[in-house]
Amino acid sequence: MDNIRIAHTQTLDNVIMAVSFAEAAGDISLIYGDAGLGKTVSLKHYARMHPDAIYIELKDCDKSVKGVCEKILSRLGKMQSGTDRVLVDAIIECLTETPRLIIIDEAQHLSVRALENLRAVNDVTETGIVLCGNPTVYDRMHGRGQAHFAQLYSRIGIRRHIMEPPLEDIEAIFSRYSLDRECITYLHQLALLRGGIRNCVKVLNIALRLMDNEKDPLNIAHLHSAAQLKNGE
Repeated sequence: MDNIRIAHTQTLDNVIMAVSFAEAAGDISLIYGDAGLGKTVSLKHYARMHPDAIYIELKDCDKSVKGVCEKILSRLGKMQSGTDRVLVDAIIECLTETPRLIIIDEAQHLSVRALENLRAVNDVTETGIVLCGNPTVYDRMHGRGQAHFAQLYSRIGIRRHIMEPPLEDIEAIFSRYSLDRECITYLHQLALLRGGIRNCVKVLNIALRLMDNEKDPLNIAHLHSAAQLKNGE
């Protein structure tokens, strides 16, 4: 989605609000929703506009305390090794001296111990932390009412559930392509049916390639053909 310019959308507004709150209040914000709805694009936009913010995108191999702490320390310019306690203490020392917002994308990969240690970092340093991921991250933080998760869940300042995009968001995202109403409506249907905005972007990119040698503007037939190629319909 990086080849699509950032548009003013409902998702962008929700993400910016949650991230700004975490930074201003020194609190924890939780952003969650299905894949492909623009969460990552919005977070990266915020990070570009605020260079002091630490943005990290996790993979499954980063889920441990060691994994996430090493990523944070690397962004802080500190190549630290050692036990979990040493790594957490090193982060606390850095952030106590120079507070910086921490944005963690794909946070559903985090283990419970990693989440607990991030909460501890927030407790000690009052540094804002943003946790963003798919609905699994909410389930994990909520703990389905288990007492073990109560302290962790109660520390969340703001929770934002990112939903399917309204038609207005699709219009804003694809405004530079001068698509007619039929094309916009079809892309919106794709976003609601499967894959969110990400699916729309991929379908549009395929459609643009299909019409490379044509003089006519992109139309609904191009999008239908692209969707068949993309989704195997």
